[in-house]
Amino acid sequence: MSKPIQPPQPAAHDRDALLRAGRDLFQKRLTEIVRQSGVRLPAALDAFGREIGEAHDELAAARQLDGFDQAADLTASRLTLLGDDDLELDIRVREVAAHLREAGGRDLWRTQLRYRTLLRRPLMNEDAHPIGPDVICLGLWALCAQCGGTLEQRLALLDRLEPDICQQVAVIYREIDELLAAAGVDPAPGQTPPAATRSGSGDETADDGQGPVDPLSALQQVMRQQHDGDLPAAFGNLRGNVQATSANPTLDAAAMVMLKHLFERLTALEARSPTAIADSAALESPSPPALHALKAKDLDLPLGMPEAITLDTLGLIFEAIFDSAELPDTVKAAIARLQIPLLKLAIVDSSLFANSRHPARLLINRMARAAVGLPRAAGWEHPVCHRIGSVSAAVRERLAEKGAVLDSYLAELEVLIGERDQAIRLQADRHVPVVEAHEKRQYAEQLARTWLRGSLPRARAPEVASFLDRYWFRVMVAAAMEGGGEGKRWQEDGATGDELIWSVLPKQSAEERKRLASLASSLIRRIGAGLDAIGVSSTERAPFLNTLFDLQTAALRSQSPPAAPPAEAPGSAGQADRSTNLAFKAGPCLLEDDGQRIHYLVLGATAEARKRAAAEDWQVGDWLRFWTSEQEPLCGLCCWQSPSSGTALLLNPDWGYAVAVSPSALDQQLSAGRAQIVSRLAVFDAAAERALSLLQRS
Repeated sequence: MSKPIQPPQPAAHDRDALLRAGRDLFQKRLTEIVRQSGVRLPAALDAFGREIGEAHDELAAARQLDGFDQAADLTASRLTLLGDDDLELDIRVREVAAHLREAGGRDLWRTQLRYRTLLRRPLMNEDAHPIGPDVICLGLWALCAQCGGTLEQRLALLDRLEPDICQQVAVIYREIDELLAAAGVDPAPGQTPPAATRSGSGDETADDGQGPVDPLSALQQVMRQQHDGDLPAAFGNLRGNVQATSANPTLDAAAMVMLKHLFERLTALEARSPTAIADSAALESPSPPALHALKAKDLDLPLGMPEAITLDTLGLIFEAIFDSAELPDTVKAAIARLQIPLLKLAIVDSSLFANSRHPARLLINRMARAAVGLPRAAGWEHPVCHRIGSVSAAVRERLAEKGAVLDSYLAELEVLIGERDQAIRLQADRHVPVVEAHEKRQYAEQLARTWLRGSLPRARAPEVASFLDRYWFRVMVAAAMEGGGEGKRWQEDGATGDELIWSVLPKQSAEERKRLASLASSLIRRIGAGLDAIGVSSTERAPFLNTLFDLQTAALRSQSPPAAPPAEAPGSAGQADRSTNLAFKAGPCLLEDDGQRIHYLVLGATAEARKRAAAEDWQVGDWLRFWTSEQEPLCGLCCWQSPSSGTALLLNPDWGYAVAVSPSALDQQLSAGRAQIVSRLAVFDAAAERALSLLQRS
């Protein structure tokens, strides 16, 4: 599989310098936080900083293998070795790592994207991030080891340090992100933030101020509250986990038997499910099967049982996914294929609900991300649907294994996302020159209109005013196209127009008459050159030149030309004002060039409307759903943005055309909730939020 094209890379020596600068800044800031938290022992502070630096360098030097880095296991292996001495401390350190991930939020994610570019690892996962939370936790391990003391004392030390580090870690990541950005290190393309960071840099908190609320955990909690008291006493010890929870061995044995029976029923249902067909058969099927979200009642489980709550919670999630209008039915079927394996997993692995970065949740989210922008009718024959279906079939088999690892499938989906987005951006490159040429001409016409509006009031002869409006405006446009408003040709052609206006005004002094006499021949020559440049034939220009001779003769005799009526420049005042008030639904301006079709939807806007929506700051690489009419929205990849006008070029291969739209129009729709950055959505989490909202309203 080909790798996604990467942004321009810094030179090797620059890369090494940037890595050292990022490492040193990371060490310095974290060590200072620890010092301010009360750790004064120099040896402990040195051990903390040294471990962070060594882990950073080790991960940065690791080599990439098969989509994910070999470095992905380095931090984990070091933590494991350290944790062998004290399991409880190991668990506590891993909790700190999870909290640091949440606290880092989007700032952490941005540094990871830039490190992917810096290290030339487009699929580097967060475990391999040289300044990731796991690296900080390695430093905490070294700190605890150096400080010594009892387990309780080391746990208390972590309890004291964790809030301070979590509070400031996003600032550290932001500082390093700015350092890399200033050095020209771009984020890796075709990437979206993980679900836990999609809403910002970890500053959206729960009502109790304890940090971000995972929608799935919240949904499960509501389900428990709704079924509180429904559980018969006989089932009270079956807790949704294969580990016995009761002191009564008889009840624990009964729980295990019931779990075994439940799994057997799920396996039987899975075998009969329409989505259980083999991948090859699915691809031959003209349409996906009808989808059904499994609920506890389908298994006759008593309400209130933890397993029943688990099934009903996930059932609501799958219902929301199946009802989504964003995904093709084939992709829904591919996700549905994983429903029962995920139900089994959720029963024995409660972290599915508690961990927003759980691999199974990430997998569903990446499957949906890979399908963003596909038509609803996309069948199995579509290459993207085919690959998603293949991943789903393979994962389904893997989830049946104990200790299943999904990294390779997540990597495969990342490659699919990167390849698809890159192919669309390459396709969009053909449209960029058309947009640039159009905007260059628009700018040139704007300059020419401004010049014309200033010149027409001075043109007292109607013939001259008409000539300027009809012909010389086009000459000035051509001059602006060549060199802009500061170019030599613009200056010369503008001076020619001014001299033309002056030449027909009555000459009151001998000096003025002498100047006109010496100017006339060169003026005619320059007018002719300008008309040649825009393709005006000699026959067409002859009447005006004859009239000009008569007007200049009259001017030499101090005779005034007749007053010209007020003339409005093309696209001037009134017309321009009308264009800025156009509604988005007014319809596109179609640009066509060598088979390229672009719907140009750039609209004028007030200064207030030009302000970017801070909460939804879209960028190149985002998939955006937006409206061009009242009928239906479009979903396309933002492939390019004009550095001068900010115009965004969006493309979806299924359109048959591209769309160019002003940033103000997109921002207005985003602010109004009409547009959406769909590539940043985590479908699993979004489905949980929808289900939670429905439950709370019911």
